Amino acid sequence: MARQSSHIPATQIELVALTAAFAPVAAALHAEGFEDCWDADSIIRLLDVPGAFGILAYAPGDEAENRDDVPLGFVLIQSVLDEAEINTIVVAKQARKCGVARKLLAAVSDRLRQNGIGRLLLEVAEDNAPAIALYQQTGFTEIGRRKNYYRRKSGRTCDALVMERSLGYCALGWGE
Repeated sequence: MARQSSHIPATQIELVALTAAFAPVAAALHAEGFEDCWDADSIIRLLDVPGAFGILAYAPGDEAENRDDVPLGFVLIQSVLDEAEINTIVVAKQARKCGVARKLLAAVSDRLRQNGIGRLLLEVAEDNAPAIALYQQTGFTEIGRRKNYYRRKSGRTCDALVMERSLGYCALGWGE
């Protein structure tokens, strides 16, 4: 998949399983979104953890117009018993505010529900207002805070907000 800069209509966002073959693509996306980014080997190791999976979003290319697929973002999830956590989610800068993260979150929720997962957790830096707004709009609520969890390259620290979203019934009873 090649990297190209363009505005992507939400109708042109396709999803595929994030496999080890796409780890270099995912690593490049992660480097674009985070100061403390993961390399391809780290992503492969995370995908190898039991209960883990990833989803990659892309805009399909067009052979007739000599356009390659364009990677737009990805999400990595790990589930244990009946709950799951978003390990990371990132959207390419040129694809932000195009519905990529919403589509990834919807696909994750659908898959987790099908697998009997009732609760989805995530951590987000308190200074990441666009991400927090998206999570709130998609049903996540803040349940905790980790003080000074993130350390920026400048040395400044930032709290992590812990957020959750109920996906339905929980066999273990935490939602009762």
